[in-house]
Amino acid sequence: MSQAPEFDYKALLASSIHEVKNSLNMLLNSVDQAMLSAAELDNPVTQHLLQIQYEGKKVNDDLVGLLAIYRIDNQQYSINIDEYSVFDFLQENLQQHEIMMQHRAITPSLNCDEALNWYFDRDLTKGVISNVINNLYKYTKDIIDISATVEDHYLVIRLKDNGPGYPEDMIITHDDEGYQKNICFDRANTGLGLYFSELVAELHKNKGRSGFITTTNDGIDGGGQFSLYLP
Repeated sequence: MSQAPEFDYKALLASSIHEVKNSLNMLLNSVDQAMLSAAELDNPVTQHLLQIQYEGKKVNDDLVGLLAIYRIDNQQYSINIDEYSVFDFLQENLQQHEIMMQHRAITPSLNCDEALNWYFDRDLTKGVISNVINNLYKYTKDIIDISATVEDHYLVIRLKDNGPGYPEDMIITHDDEGYQKNICFDRANTGLGLYFSELVAELHKNKGRSGFITTTNDGIDGGGQFSLYLP
């Protein structure tokens, strides 16, 4: 009796995630178009669309993170480092959340030298920034501030809000051995987004130094502050 061939469940899961992500993007594009044509901010239909848009972006961010983690873990992802305008990159990310922010009366700000260029993987870093903006959108009162500077030969991208701040078990310092220890599937917030961010940061290496992330409550009026360090 012949033995059944070994089934690669991980590959199937990765393929399924990719297909779901593509379908979700089509749905989000449709919601974006509907939001653009919505005239009244307090219209119940508009509010439902806003909730769908937020939840859809959150699911999409998680899928992007899971797919990237799978590919990196299976050595199927080659980091693609190139030089980019940091200002243009961050502005593009903000614009993708612009409609959501308008409907919640959130004031975004971007503080970055327009002449600042840096080397990084655009797709992976975009996934990190998008995930953080989506989280800040949920918890902020009404302000999201993004800044980028060069400190000690690192590009430092900081995202701040004026919400309640990070809970104690989600505070990350440079001395932490790794955020993976805080992933818990028994609670609503698994920490997947922060683990993905940490992984992306560590993939960026230059002259013997690796990137890293930190989270503090040094944001606006005690709100959260997420910092991405890229060497």
